[in-house]
Amino acid sequence: MRKILFLQLAFMLSLCVAAEPTFSTRQVPVNRGGQDDGTVNLRFYSDMPEVPYISISDFQQLMYPGTTVSVSKRGDGEYLLKRDRAEATVNTSSEQFTSDDYMGFTNLMGLVQPGMDNVYLDGAPFVRYRSLELTPTKTTLTFDFKKYGIDLRGDEVAVYFPLATLSDLYSDLYYHIAGYNGERVVVVTDNQYSNFAQLDPAGTKKVLQSKSRSADMAAYSYGELCFVIDHFYGMPGRSPLEGDIRSKGIDKALDTVKNGPTIKKLLKSTDMQEYLFGMNLLQMLMEDGGHTGLVPNILCWQVLIAQGLATSEDMLGGLSGMMDAYPDLLDELNQYFQTIMFAPPSKDKMIKIIAARPSSDTYYKEGDTAYLFYNQFGMTNNAAWKAYYDSGCTGSTPAIDENFKGDLSVVLDALKRANDDPEVKNLVIDISANRGGSLDLVMAMTALTTGQSQFHSENVLTGQRQTISYDFDYGFDGKFSGRDKSVKYDLNFAVLTSSLCFSCGNLLPSLMKGLGVPVFGERSGGGACAVQQFATPEGLQYQLSSARARLTDANWQNIDSGVEPTYTIDTSNDNYAAFYDVPTISSIIKKDAAEKSEQGTGIATVTAAADGKWFTLDGRRLAGRPTKKGVYIRNGKTCVVKRLQ
Repeated sequence: MRKILFLQLAFMLSLCVAAEPTFSTRQVPVNRGGQDDGTVNLRFYSDMPEVPYISISDFQQLMYPGTTVSVSKRGDGEYLLKRDRAEATVNTSSEQFTSDDYMGFTNLMGLVQPGMDNVYLDGAPFVRYRSLELTPTKTTLTFDFKKYGIDLRGDEVAVYFPLATLSDLYSDLYYHIAGYNGERVVVVTDNQYSNFAQLDPAGTKKVLQSKSRSADMAAYSYGELCFVIDHFYGMPGRSPLEGDIRSKGIDKALDTVKNGPTIKKLLKSTDMQEYLFGMNLLQMLMEDGGHTGLVPNILCWQVLIAQGLATSEDMLGGLSGMMDAYPDLLDELNQYFQTIMFAPPSKDKMIKIIAARPSSDTYYKEGDTAYLFYNQFGMTNNAAWKAYYDSGCTGSTPAIDENFKGDLSVVLDALKRANDDPEVKNLVIDISANRGGSLDLVMAMTALTTGQSQFHSENVLTGQRQTISYDFDYGFDGKFSGRDKSVKYDLNFAVLTSSLCFSCGNLLPSLMKGLGVPVFGERSGGGACAVQQFATPEGLQYQLSSARARLTDANWQNIDSGVEPTYTIDTSNDNYAAFYDVPTISSIIKKDAAEKSEQGTGIATVTAAADGKWFTLDGRRLAGRPTKKGVYIRNGKTCVVKRLQ
C-alpha cells in the first residue's frame, strides 16, 4: 500500500515538473539607431513560443550601454532589483513590479544629458535640463501584471519580462523604445529617427504584410495593450472613451460602447490585418486632438512611403481587405481618416488665417510693431545646430533654412530685426496657425523674451506635481552661464493665438500669460499631454498622450481646455483680418505695458507672503519668503517685492 501511494505521489510530482514550461534561447542581432550593434539573448518559453522574453539586466544594457541592473533573489519568486540610486522588487508568483522611484529606476535620459532626471527634453543643444521639483517627493508604484495575463519569469540569478513589456515600462518622452520584429531587435536612440520603419524598413515592411500571428502572441499583445493604456494614457480631458478607461480600464470600457465588443474581438484576432484594423478603430474612440495615434500600420507605412519603399496602395491594402467582413466599420474609419486624421477641419481655418496675413515671410513690420509668423515649434535644423556646437560654437549660428521654418533661427532673426530697428517697439509672436512641436523651442522662446524657462505638469502615473526648469545658452557659446545683459531685447512682447494652437502651441501662451505677457486672439486649442511612444509585441509602434507629463498652468490647472486670451479678438464669420489690425493691437500693447510699468515691473506688483515658493530670476529656489526687496518668481509669475512682512 505504501509503495502504491509512493508511486502515485511520484507520478503527480512528475506531472508538476513536466508542467513547468521549458525555454529556448536565441541570440538575435541588434539594430541600434539604424546601425548593426552586436546581438542580444532572447528567451522563448514553451507555453508562449512566439513571445520574446529578455532578462531585465540584459535589457538595461541594451537600452543604456555600460549600465546594468543587479538582481538578488530574496525568496520563492521574490527578487530585489538595483540600479544607480533606484530599486524595485519583482514577485514572479504574484506577477508584480513595485518601486518607490519608478521614474528613477527606468531613467534613460542620461543618454541625452548626463545626470538628467527622467523628464521631458528633446535634445536641442541650446537648451539644457537644470532641475526637477516633485510634490510629493516620493511615491510607491505597483504594476499588477497578472490582471493583464502577463507572466514574469525568474531563475536563481535573473528576472525575465516580455521584451515589449520592458520597453513600455522604460519608454520615455525622448522616445527610447525597443522592439523585436521576428528577425532583430530594433532600438530607438534619437527622437528625430524614432520610428522602427526608419531604422529597419525591410523588417517593418515584413511585419506590416504579415497575414497571421500566433495565438500566444495575440493574447499577450492584447493584454500588453490594455496594460499600457490603463497606466500610461495621460487622460488629457477630451477622448470619448476617457471616462470609462479611468473608471473601468480599457478592457471593460470596450464592452460599454458602440462597436466596442467587435473592436475587442479584432484586437485579439490571430489575423494580423484584423488586429491592425482593430487598432485603427480604437483610435476613433481615443481621439484627443492629435497626440494619440493607435494606428501602427498607418504610422509605419507613411514612413516607408516617404522613403520610396512603399506606395499608398500598400498602406490601404490591409484595410481594404476588411471591406467584405466589416463594411460599415470600414466606412466609418475612412470617414474618420478623411475628416480628422488626414484632412482635419482645422486645415481650412489654417488656410484662412495664413491668407489674412500681410506677408508670406516669417517677419513683418508695420509702424512700431513687428510680427513673427511662427507656424511650428519644430522642424529644427538639428544637424546644423549640432555641427555648430561640435565645432566649439565658432562662427555664426545656423541661418534660416527654407526647409526648417520651425527652427530657432527664425525666432532669432525676428528678434534681431525688431530689436535693431529703432522704430519697432512691439513684437507679436504669431502662433495662430501653430499645431505644436518641440518643448525645447518653447523653453528657448520664454528664455529669450522673459528670461524664464520652466514649466509645470502632472505625472498622472505617480500622482506627482512636477516643476521642471531648464537653462538656455543665451550667448550660444556652450557655457549656459545665465542671461547675459547683452542678450536682452528692448521690446514689448505679445502672443497671438487661435483655436488651432495645440500642444506646444497651447503651452507657450499659457507660460507667457503667466509671466505677464499679453495674449491676443482666440482661446487656444488645448493639448495638455506630451507624447510617448510604445512598441507593439509584433515589432511596430504607436503613441499616446503621456501620463508622464500632463501640462498645467502655475496653479496646477490642466490646460487641455485651452488658454483664454488677455484680449479677445472677434473672428466671427471666419474673418481673421482683425488679427492683423496693427494700429489697434499696437495701441493695446502700449497701454498694457504702460499700466504694468506703473506697477514697477511690467508685471503685477505683490506683497511677499510667508507661504508659497519663491525663486530668484536665475531660477534658484529660496528657503522661504524673500528677505530683500527686489524682483522674484512666484507661482510661475514675475513679482516685485516692495515691502517685507
